[in-house]
Amino acid sequence: MKLRCTIDGLLLDAVLRRSPLALIAFDGDEGFALEAVEALYYEVVEATPEELLSLQQMRYRLLRMADDFHTARA
Repeated sequence: MKLRCTIDGLLLDAVLRRSPLALIAFDGDEGFALEAVEALYYEVVEATPEELLSLQQMRYRLLRMADDFHTARA
């Protein structure tokens, strides 16, 4: 999955972690858990259908789809 920061345009790789539930974004080699409220400042650029469904089921409803969003292959 790829996220874009809406403040500075930085693209970040991200993964969903199941236990404990979290969206982990990577700035280089360093990962950080994206808090639900921080999702206001990010948009989804690329994700698989399964990742999108998981995001909706988690607490990341504030993440929006980028205008240039595209579906990634699983």
